[in-house]
Amino acid sequence: MMHSIRKLMAIVGLVALLTLSTSSGVASASDGFNDEYVFAATRSVSHMDANPALKVTLYPLTVVVDAAFLPFAVVAGFVTG
Repeated sequence: MMHSIRKLMAIVGLVALLTLSTSSGVASASDGFNDEYVFAATRSVSHMDANPALKVTLYPLTVVVDAAFLPFAVVAGFVTG
């Protein structure tokens, strides 16, 4: 039973690797990267026209939110870049 599960996982991994390596949707170095989405909330707080005390209290919250959404922002950066 365990041998068949390992074999199945190896086949699935190999198929996924071949699919991702041959797909035309994978971004290359010449396509560029759009960093507009990476740490966007923190960047918007720094550009916000507000009291500096409010900005200081918002920074920890925005860093946590941006860190949580970082994988999605990186994917969006490669897709839109």
